[in-house]
Amino acid sequence: MTGIPLEFTDMPLFDPASIEPNTAGLWRYAAMLPVLRNGARRVTLGEGWTPLIAEQWAGRDVYWKLDALMPTGSYKDRGVSVMVNWLKGLGYESLADDSSGNAGASLACYASRAGLRACIFVPATAPNPKKAQIAIYGAELVEVPGARSEATRAVEVATWNSREMAYASHAWHPAFLLGQMTVAWEIWEQLGGAVPDWLIAPAGHGGTLLGAWRGFQHLRVSGVINRLPRLLAVQAEPYTPLYDAFVAGADAVEPTPHVERISANGIAISYPVRWRSLLDAIRFSKGMMLAVAESEVVQAYEELAGQGIFVEPTSATIAAALKKIPEKTFRPTDLVVGILTGHGLKDPPKI
Repeated sequence: MTGIPLEFTDMPLFDPASIEPNTAGLWRYAAMLPVLRNGARRVTLGEGWTPLIAEQWAGRDVYWKLDALMPTGSYKDRGVSVMVNWLKGLGYESLADDSSGNAGASLACYASRAGLRACIFVPATAPNPKKAQIAIYGAELVEVPGARSEATRAVEVATWNSREMAYASHAWHPAFLLGQMTVAWEIWEQLGGAVPDWLIAPAGHGGTLLGAWRGFQHLRVSGVINRLPRLLAVQAEPYTPLYDAFVAGADAVEPTPHVERISANGIAISYPVRWRSLLDAIRFSKGMMLAVAESEVVQAYEELAGQGIFVEPTSATIAAALKKIPEKTFRPTDLVVGILTGHGLKDPPKI
């Protein structure tokens, strides 16, 4: 697939009075999510409104946004639930995606919930628990040998010019990014109307952090807030195309194909789809990028578990990054929020 991923531009302004306080999860913001058609019944499992907890980490006060506590165990449920509602409204009966596991499990789940078929293309090296989760929802699981990018090529071939199967891509589809915006709205509400000074997330294709950024931007455009957070995106070595471009001050990302298996497999992306938008957002916010090594990820993963927070290694990358932040990056009074994206049971350690 070529070109630039699309985004919603004609959205209703965010009106706090339109929030549905008695509605479970992210659909409390239904008035700001223009995806349901002709009074269609909403496809949902109550996704969203995940906890925001205060923590002491690396000598700093931080908040963890526990997006790992979703129906399928990952933040992907935000974007996928909104995207599936959109595609079901368009009349599709079959959906496909390529995934290292989390997005595929989420799409398999919500397609099943919506009464749709799903076909998920995954790297053969994807963690077995994630592949099992995809299969148990009833989706067709297609394991593709080689690098992560080979799964992308396979799904593009399968859906090219198809009138029956939609490419429900968590990387490309605008409705997915729209769903990811809701994490910003939740953080804003849970902080009592405050805006974080720093927002931190892992970055593969960049949907987590970019979606949150778009969410805060929409709050500002709507006159609800008067400032934006600074962004900190984290990548895991050797999959660091965004980090490399940011550090070099480059205007383009160079594909860096690898086939190495790393613990942070959820962000083992050689060529991020939304690289341009995410780099622009980080630079505009006067934010930064960090890259973390495998050993740093494993250490942070184990230390988080030691504090009762069991996440997959991809999530632990942000905890590892907070340990190597250059001095004086944060002010003592800065409000720091990190998004923990996937549950530890998605890729449990070997005993």
